[in-house]
Amino acid sequence: MARWPSGALPVLSIVQDTCDAGIGQKQAFAQPIVFFRLDPCLSLLLHSPNTAPTLKWLRLRIPARPIARPLCGMTPSETSPRYASDLAPSPDLEFLDISTCNILDNELDMILMRFPSLKHLLLDGCPLFRGERDWSDIGKRCALAGVRRAKQREKALKAWIEAGQVENNFDADENLERRAKRGRKGLATATISLREPRPVASPSSSRTPSQLLTSQSSLQRAARARILPSPPTLGTLCITVTPWISPDKFSMLRAEFEAGWAEGVALLAVTKARLRSSARNGCRVMRFSSTVTFETSQDEWLEEGLEGLQIIDPADASAFGSQDNVQIPPPILCFAGPGKGTNHEAHCGHSVGWEVMKDEL
Repeated sequence: MARWPSGALPVLSIVQDTCDAGIGQKQAFAQPIVFFRLDPCLSLLLHSPNTAPTLKWLRLRIPARPIARPLCGMTPSETSPRYASDLAPSPDLEFLDISTCNILDNELDMILMRFPSLKHLLLDGCPLFRGERDWSDIGKRCALAGVRRAKQREKALKAWIEAGQVENNFDADENLERRAKRGRKGLATATISLREPRPVASPSSSRTPSQLLTSQSSLQRAARARILPSPPTLGTLCITVTPWISPDKFSMLRAEFEAGWAEGVALLAVTKARLRSSARNGCRVMRFSSTVTFETSQDEWLEEGLEGLQIIDPADASAFGSQDNVQIPPPILCFAGPGKGTNHEAHCGHSVGWEVMKDEL
């Protein structure tokens, strides 16, 4: 599928049915493995320039299989830098249904960071957050996914800067050695050397000193850059709880979730206000670009670390938002599980999936 010709593929649904509960009771029968190589096949599909740019709605139900890392990760080539996985664009997903998959607690943050435009997330039947605790914490983490994504991107930017500085130093040494010394060479000049041969110079080694200075100054400016976190976009969240939690407790769980969400939104506002003060004091503040690029830039050495980022004007107050009166509504939290039935919240993620996928799963 990753090698299919380019075209519009907005909706993709891959569902493996779960085993009948009666089979597991009668005999020791494990869930059959149908998809053997999720990693790297799934990551190649989601980063393919032929399918990823148009993919908006994804349903991937593979019972009991670890799905988060092949879904969010990338397998860079041997020649790509170590920070390439942080720069690689992901599909601009709005709907993600990974019900019945094996999702761990900390992998929820990974998913929210990797897909920053996600509006609907379905996690029915996943072994996480089934108890009565941690609902305030999960609400706070959902609200602060943009802060964690900004910190992760800053680490990738730092790795790019360090790699560029090492390359600049290597290029400068190469230019010094190429300078020919004037005068008559002595008869005692050695014709052989016991030193190890220098590695083959990269294409960037042919830069002139002025280009090296320009690159170095760009690295120094980027080293002082900070990244503004994006506000949360999650609108619905569907999670299945354990059977011993009765429906009359759902309102209490939602109240705890919304309290944690409000706390996270308040912390997000404080972070933005701090970065706005830093921008006024001369710090370069950048934000994620709204457009996703699936092509490599021409000047890869200089631009790759800044791919997907744009500079914010310190005078642009709307970019930083206001610390007061910040209103970002919490997601609609639904515990009813898959299939049409009772106890579904109005306009929950299940109803959105039924409309898009044209079924009632």
